[in-house]
Amino acid sequence: MTESDDATARADLQVHTEESDGMDDALTILDAAHRRGVDIVAITDHDQTRGAHIAREAAAQANHPVEVIVGSEVTSRQGHILALWIEEPIPFFRSAAATVEAIWQQGGVAVIAHPAAVFPPALKIGEIERLVQDLAPERNGEGAPVLAVETANPIPFARRRRDGVIEANRRWSLPTTGGSDAHFHEQVGSAVTTFEGQGQAALRAALEMGTTATELRRYPRLSNIGPSRLLRQQWRGLSATPKALLRRTLGPDG
Repeated sequence: MTESDDATARADLQVHTEESDGMDDALTILDAAHRRGVDIVAITDHDQTRGAHIAREAAAQANHPVEVIVGSEVTSRQGHILALWIEEPIPFFRSAAATVEAIWQQGGVAVIAHPAAVFPPALKIGEIERLVQDLAPERNGEGAPVLAVETANPIPFARRRRDGVIEANRRWSLPTTGGSDAHFHEQVGSAVTTFEGQGQAALRAALEMGTTATELRRYPRLSNIGPSRLLRQQWRGLSATPKALLRRTLGPDG
């Protein structure tokens, strides 16, 4: 733990780096997470795993106290889905069901990102209903495939629809996650997943058992980031997925 001695650990399960449309390198992100009491971060650059592999290696070389999950934010036809604990990029522009199944085939955890948000692209409530019905994953027993839903994301469009998603999840009974969706180091830790225990194995076990909780925390103001940085990030965001597609076309993603 970084800020407290209790048994609750914190993970930020949606963070972007400069390898995609984020604005900061891996060590800057990890240091920010450590300052804010975050124990684990999932690097989820758009439609690639390169940034996550770089971050995991940087953490290992620095013997950093913050652990790194290799992940990706995958663009399905219905909206974004987080892939956690994967090693290779997940094919994108497929159906949501095919995307989740591809994540499971790698032994990963699939998380519906910023559900019901108008922007970025997100699965709507009805689409999640159909996805849950079509997949109907067996969530009992060790190693069972996990489909979770992000119920704490601080971006405005996701925050406004949070109550409706939480209410709908009473029907779905999906494990819940929180992630900052950070593209700047100032945003890291502004939403987290909390769980009992320490380390990635405990986090994954909590997701499998459906015992995670989520927490929305302070979100930085525009003045903390600066309009010029924000504009540069928005421009980079337009090219994130096309760059990932080009990289796959030209060679291994790494």
